[in-house]
Amino acid sequence: MKSDPVDLTQFLAQSVVDQPSLVRVSRRGPTVLVRVGAGEEGRLIGRQGRVIQAIRTLVRAASDPRERVNVDLDAPRKA
Repeated sequence: MKSDPVDLTQFLAQSVVDQPSLVRVSRRGPTVLVRVGAGEEGRLIGRQGRVIQAIRTLVRAASDPRERVNVDLDAPRKA
């Protein structure tokens, strides 16, 4: 049984950050975008990108092998 990439990403991201209620996950085509609260980006990225890379690996492994799923951090745009 394969899991939904959005639900899995939401669960994993909420497990990492200090304010799990501020985590927002959306999907645009093959890309799953994760938005976290202000100042939480570093916790999601981790040292040398290890945390976000681990999330990407888990989501790809749990999703349908016929679809390529990417996980990215959706940072707010600066004016």
